[in-house]
Amino acid sequence: MNSPMEFSFLKAIKPRQCSGLSLFSLVASLVVLNGCVTPPSPTPATAPSKTVTPAALPAQNLGPIIETDAGRLVPVEWKELIDFETDPLDDVLKTFRLSCNYLSKQDSWQGTCQQLLSLSPKDQSGLRALLKTLRPHRVEFKDGKQTGTITGYYEPVLRGSRTFRNPYIFPLYNKPIDLVNTTVKLGSNSFSRARKVGDQLLPYWSRAQMASGEGQRSMSGREIVWVDDPMDVVLIEIQGSGRVMLPNGTGIRLNYAEHNGHPFRPLGQWFREKGIDNNASMLDIRKWARSNPPAKVNEMIFSNPQVVFFKWEPIPDLTVGPRGAAGQALVPMRSIAVDPKSIPLAAPVWIDFKSPVSDVQYRRLVFAQDTGGAIKGAVRADYFWGFGQHALEMAAKTKNDNGRMWVLLPPAS
Repeated sequence: MNSPMEFSFLKAIKPRQCSGLSLFSLVASLVVLNGCVTPPSPTPATAPSKTVTPAALPAQNLGPIIETDAGRLVPVEWKELIDFETDPLDDVLKTFRLSCNYLSKQDSWQGTCQQLLSLSPKDQSGLRALLKTLRPHRVEFKDGKQTGTITGYYEPVLRGSRTFRNPYIFPLYNKPIDLVNTTVKLGSNSFSRARKVGDQLLPYWSRAQMASGEGQRSMSGREIVWVDDPMDVVLIEIQGSGRVMLPNGTGIRLNYAEHNGHPFRPLGQWFREKGIDNNASMLDIRKWARSNPPAKVNEMIFSNPQVVFFKWEPIPDLTVGPRGAAGQALVPMRSIAVDPKSIPLAAPVWIDFKSPVSDVQYRRLVFAQDTGGAIKGAVRADYFWGFGQHALEMAAKTKNDNGRMWVLLPPAS
């Protein structure tokens, strides 16, 4: 799940399909996003280039500064990591082991990852001692600036059923087998997906067409799941992934597969054109939808003709999130999305930023397990809050421009 792409308006979230889409970004996407649901082809995340600057040694000769494409990593003493000794390290062993599935492929991490396997889940003193065999490096921009932007993202949680029954009446679809990846024109409009009718190629069904008549009949049988809120359909399509909890307590995860080739039209544009609200957030739009009749809500939703299709998988462990760019499950409040040109993917990172709801500083160990289209620059992270309503609210409020980060690397790095 790449963290969602960042936009100016709501602000809200990998997409992360807009991975690393910060939630702050997601809400924004409702107003300005165009084509966010079409993720770029994934490219392998690479560790920062390690151009060492021998002449620029920090005090106490802790090692060379590591120049990266986005900034630099400056080795420092452990005392610079305020509150490291008091971090409870809950979920750190689990998260670190997940990261080691990726890190252990590198010679420099094999010893640390091997020692990690020998620790018991309750051995926090042993875990802390192992972490302190690593060397903290302060993340800086090339000009020496040490602060940057921290945003947040989350995994949407929907309520649904694998069978159509009240109140689960709003479908989410598999990729249709008759979807043709080609461009067709209809008048002055261009569409990037088509369906074949006889010898003709026509634009694939729009959102409104799928809701009735021939379009609805054509889509019958392609439903993965039905959910109970039409605004949740909007949300997961913009986000590109999410989980659906079923009546029996199990869950499935949906991930972006394709779209119907119609242009994306932000719902905020419909609100402006109707004179309802020029700056509606996602929360504003949801509130409006709950207080208006279904026909009016449909008019708003149908104003965006683009439909996202999904693929699905079961969720064996409901305590972890979707897979990040490192190929491992994200762990709530212990995983972040980073720019891999600055911070090695999967590496442990000490993060320090102000809570979005109080004056408390969040100082804790996290792991660079994801990337995102808007997560660019040296001191830049998207903090994974988890899943559900609380995570949504925290992610939507997370936007701190004074965050600091330290990456922990093996001494030989």
